[in-house]
Amino acid sequence: MEKKQAPISFTIEKNYDSDFCGSIPLHLVNLIQPHGVLLTLEKDSLRLVQVSENVEQLLGIPASDILDKPISAILPPSQFELFKTHVQRKVNQVKVPFSLTFLVEEKEAAYTALVHPREDYVLVELEDNQSSSAKDSFLELYQQIKYLTSLIKGAENIQEIAQITVEEIKKLTGFDRVLAYQFDPQWNGVVIGQAKEEGMDDYLGLRFPASDVPKQSRDLYYSNPYRLIPTREYTPVRLRPLINPLTQQFTDLSDCNLRSVATVHLEYLANLQVRASMSMPFIVDNKLWGLVSCHHRQPMNPSYEIRSALDLLAGIVSAQLAAKEREHTITLRAQLRGIHAQLLEQLYTTASLSEGLLSGASTIMNLLNLSGAALLFEGAVWTGGETPSAQDLKELIYWLRRNNTDKLFATDTLPHQYVRARDYKDVASGLIVLPINAAQGDYILGFRAEVLQTISWGGDPNQAIKLEPDGKSYHPRNSFATYQETVKHTSLPWLEEEVEAAESLRSAVLEKIIKERY
Repeated sequence: MEKKQAPISFTIEKNYDSDFCGSIPLHLVNLIQPHGVLLTLEKDSLRLVQVSENVEQLLGIPASDILDKPISAILPPSQFELFKTHVQRKVNQVKVPFSLTFLVEEKEAAYTALVHPREDYVLVELEDNQSSSAKDSFLELYQQIKYLTSLIKGAENIQEIAQITVEEIKKLTGFDRVLAYQFDPQWNGVVIGQAKEEGMDDYLGLRFPASDVPKQSRDLYYSNPYRLIPTREYTPVRLRPLINPLTQQFTDLSDCNLRSVATVHLEYLANLQVRASMSMPFIVDNKLWGLVSCHHRQPMNPSYEIRSALDLLAGIVSAQLAAKEREHTITLRAQLRGIHAQLLEQLYTTASLSEGLLSGASTIMNLLNLSGAALLFEGAVWTGGETPSAQDLKELIYWLRRNNTDKLFATDTLPHQYVRARDYKDVASGLIVLPINAAQGDYILGFRAEVLQTISWGGDPNQAIKLEPDGKSYHPRNSFATYQETVKHTSLPWLEEEVEAAESLRSAVLEKIIKERY
């Protein structure tokens, strides 16, 4: 059975984002995950000034022996030239992993390298590329990406794009569960696509509070193509020395895939009953639109080839999401322009402003999807559809004037902002205001009725964070059982295209009034 969910843009009264979690400097942890090595080099000399303490395990050289030496000492000449080419790339260029061969105990050993040039230093991430296998070959990955691309291009809507994406990523990677989230305007994530193994919890249609991905974590998705945790049961590795000798500060690990994970997030994964995770962002119009989140019940470390394929797929899907949203916007704007043209003709061919707006084949209610509308002009009041009483309208106008509402204003939560509106929430939980002459109390008002929405959360959002008595330590919720919340005093949201149409109508009305008077 298909699950129903509230509209993505539906306004939820409580803000579930976390300023506390969002203020933690995740990029300055100075710890990495142990499945790779981090090197910090002085930019001009390429001298190693800081290394992760597990460098001996990967390169076979103790940290004390490698520090303060040029990286050329452990690279064959041809590999050193390749390395310099990547270092000299501009900072704003896309960072592409490449294979780098080191001299380890007089033998050559190949690693996957990722270079992050900074103003004063260079960060190098190294991972053993022996995890790559024949199934990760370029040809096979290319075929799978092309197949997925053709599928999502034929999708009819965003939900279908999301579902196809998670199903194909699950096939490609072997993760036990793959979820696609879309963020609502308050940064709560709504699961709009899911592919999972039998017996795993079902999260399709559920909302997860914004505190699950706080602002600091969301911001890092702009600089990281993915976030991988091969296992939550790891011991973090420190950098040596602890302070970057070139900056005398903690090293900024914002761009690093190896960056260690906050303890609270590892606890969150444990509560989800998963041991490995990977997530990729959907970036639409330079904004974080949503995420793909992959879960596995056992440790999993996808090869760099697979990760790179997922990075590419996330970009392709983001482009298709943007195209689908543009397509919807173009269609809606065309419809609204048609209604606006009819309404404009009606305004200039009828005897009065009220008749032009509230009567006839096209009305302001058709244009803005209203359940009721009112015109308050030159001391008179005209209404159409379901509206508050005349006395309630006068008091509402007084509130608008007191709050200096002289520009177009729209809200889908009027009773939350204007308490008196709770008395007539059934007809006016949503309000759009088109001022004509605010100083004189002349307005066009559009109303939307209350729409009760039952939202299903993945766990109680009010218990998303549990602070310790010290006020510093905290834990994530330990239950993701469905928690239902009924949202009251709220109407359907105002679409950006509808607000634009309202502003165009307001301009047309003002122009008509001016022409008639002067």
